[in-house]
Amino acid sequence: MKLKLEINNDCFPNLVALSLLGPYPFKQLDIVIDGMGMEYPGIVTAHSIYNSGPSNSQQLKSMVVHEIAHQWFYGIISNDPYNNAWLDEGFAEFATSLFKYAKLKQSETYNSMFRIDPERELPANLPLDQYDESNMSSYVYGKSAIMLWALFKENGELKEAEEFLKTYYQFYKNKEIDSKEFMRFTRYYFDLKDDSLFEGWLQLEN
Repeated sequence: MKLKLEINNDCFPNLVALSLLGPYPFKQLDIVIDGMGMEYPGIVTAHSIYNSGPSNSQQLKSMVVHEIAHQWFYGIISNDPYNNAWLDEGFAEFATSLFKYAKLKQSETYNSMFRIDPERELPANLPLDQYDESNMSSYVYGKSAIMLWALFKENGELKEAEEFLKTYYQFYKNKEIDSKEFMRFTRYYFDLKDDSLFEGWLQLEN
């Protein structure tokens, strides 16, 4: 099944909270409900999570929003998907939770299907071959999104998260970013004096 949405600035805010970043970057959005979730410029697919079979309605909704978020994060702000996968997957997951909280009135600011193994606290920004296949998603998708929410826990929460995303997007649209540049931007944005905020979350360069 293929759904086709003609996008304009009036209707799109009702679809996903990411419209606050700026206009949807393409003229049309196709949603194909067939196969696993995947993103491409102007088209997303959704239905199953890897080999787990069809998603339930809530999983499907989250998957569609997550894949749409990639139209901005990786579609417009690019990154190395092998060495810095968290910068598109983590931001897309973060944006999905933001949508749930802002548009669906979810009671918690963050609720993820990804869980972190407390016995193996790895950074979220390692190259993909440094994770086990069984736990890669927990770090690249889950931990990075959880820690992005933590930035705003005591600083305006939803309103500040939206403002941060808007500023981040406007500054880096049509550019490529890496972990080092993300940390530089975040230090400047929050006027941080050191890198302690990133310890245990991101691997810091020596």
